[in-house]
Amino acid sequence: MIQAINTPTKVTPRFHVRWVFGSVTEAMRQQLIAFWLQEGALTNPDEAWWRSWEVACVLQEEESHHIVGVCTVAIRMDEHNRSYGFVRMFIRPGSRLIGLNVSLMERMIEGFTALAREPGAPHRLIATIENRKLERRGAQRIFARLGFVHVGTAPNGELVMQRVLTT
Repeated sequence: MIQAINTPTKVTPRFHVRWVFGSVTEAMRQQLIAFWLQEGALTNPDEAWWRSWEVACVLQEEESHHIVGVCTVAIRMDEHNRSYGFVRMFIRPGSRLIGLNVSLMERMIEGFTALAREPGAPHRLIATIENRKLERRGAQRIFARLGFVHVGTAPNGELVMQRVLTT
């Protein structure tokens, strides 16, 4: 299954999603850092470098292979010493087409579901909803279709969503 995930998935005539978790090359790391800094998604190059180690999948232009979106998953330990993945996503404003964020999430879920069988691998994914538009019913239906459920509210008021990877 991991082999199939490593093959880019064409999501529109212009874009494809590629699983890169654990295999980000130095060249891609530099592209990621430049992407985040140029787009203003991150302002600190040190943080951009650190986050580049957490990249699960990238959204790229089909012809140029330029990065236009990134899904990162920070692996953390919960209060029961079980690992989980904390999901973040950014797509550059000029490339935010309907469905691209879902395509990134689907590929990320597919990859981590395949890894969940490994000892110590995350058994669940956590996302906080920073964008208030994603609290709307339509967006919540999409999260539900992806297997995410509301599990609480963060101290800053953001919704906390969870997706279990194993049964």
